[in-house]
Amino acid sequence: MKKYTWLILFVLSAFPFFNGIAQSNETTDVSAKILAPISISETRSMHFGTITSGTTSGSCILAPAGTRTASGGIVLSSSTPTAASAAYSVAGNASMTYAITLPSSAVTVTNASASTQTMTVNAFTSSKATGTLSASGTDTFTVGATLAVGANQGAGTYSGTFQVSVAYN
Repeated sequence: MKKYTWLILFVLSAFPFFNGIAQSNETTDVSAKILAPISISETRSMHFGTITSGTTSGSCILAPAGTRTASGGIVLSSSTPTAASAAYSVAGNASMTYAITLPSSAVTVTNASASTQTMTVNAFTSSKATGTLSASGTDTFTVGATLAVGANQGAGTYSGTFQVSVAYN
């Protein structure tokens, strides 16, 4: 019996040793990368230029490149102020891609001298759907849209605002 007692004690004392063989540990690194905030700045406001309204409604399509086309009863004039698409500068982390979000619904522009006279701007388009920041962390893009002009639209300077946003992909 003594023989078995020593054998049992020997086996039981070896359990911590065997337990160590059945287990292993690994130290793992953890990290995070914080991006510089992305920013957007307007470098040029959108202007549809000078337009003459007619007896029927029409629209002025301003391309992101700054060119205009007319449809319906309006006439585009070369008088000042001339047409210009909106232009933006973007800054952030070098070589990162970003998405551009344009208004999805129409915005209203109002006659400065007759607040009851309005027109709508819609169908916003960008010179690019997504952008890539350069090695120095900058990029640019332009935005155009369509101006709906009513029949016999009242003369005056119309203005309004819209929002453009950018976000890292």
